[in-house]
Amino acid sequence: MAVPNIRVTELVAGLVQLVPGTRYEVPAQGVSAIYLPQDGPIMVQSGDRKAVQVEKGGLCSLPKGGMHTLHAPGHPLVRQGHLDPPFPIDPPHGDGPVIFAGRMPSVSNPLPDIVPDIILLSRAEMRQERQLDLIFSLIRENALTPEEDRTQITHRLAEVAAIILLEYVLRNLKSDGLNAAAGVGDPHIRKALLAIHENPDEAWTLDRLASQAGLSRSVFAQRFREIVDQTPVDYLTRIRMARATRLLRANELSVSEIAFEVGYKSDASFHKAFKRMIGVSPNAYRKQKRKG
Repeated sequence: MAVPNIRVTELVAGLVQLVPGTRYEVPAQGVSAIYLPQDGPIMVQSGDRKAVQVEKGGLCSLPKGGMHTLHAPGHPLVRQGHLDPPFPIDPPHGDGPVIFAGRMPSVSNPLPDIVPDIILLSRAEMRQERQLDLIFSLIRENALTPEEDRTQITHRLAEVAAIILLEYVLRNLKSDGLNAAAGVGDPHIRKALLAIHENPDEAWTLDRLASQAGLSRSVFAQRFREIVDQTPVDYLTRIRMARATRLLRANELSVSEIAFEVGYKSDASFHKAFKRMIGVSPNAYRKQKRKG
């Protein structure tokens, strides 16, 4: 699937310093946010999800404009703060990590049902995505140049960055055996995909997904398979297994905790589904990735 056209009509960007001990709250709004730590790690929490660390040289994007918070790691959170544009363009000189922050209208996102709430790239992944690393370096350079108006340049660069990020998301979905982009053209299948992507840990059944799509059970099952090229249950399982493999590689949760996180009520059912889809047990997969 070709990436749809993306048009950026507004971009606000600059440098922000996160004061240690302060939790910065960003309410839900129709604005996509992006953060690139410049000199140290930051913590980002999207909605009620667990906070994640974004290292220096990494990237965090929240393309749907959902509620989130930021703070500097390693300090008790004793006060509230707000992260409101316009952002300064001069480097701060106080304590705490500095981030390059950007905001643009979330309507620029052409596939809101498919793109996740939060996109994280490590420093290593940014280096692998050389085009993305280069584009954000150029955005930063132009956004922080006060001598002349670089608005048109930064807007076009932001469009390129958004396209590359979208390609990254679709490529990862495809590598996980997921053909989500194929279903967005059908309004019924799109509703079912949205339900799965937003709540993969939900106890979805064929009947419940058909109800989400507004179709009968038989029509939904046939149309989903024709468009997405797999059954709804197989698609749901692949979504869960893709998330499970990422959690296993992160090495923070136990296998039992991961099973619960991705929607399985018992370790046995999770182990069975994982081995059927991935080819090895969750524990064996984790050991392989540790050795690698």
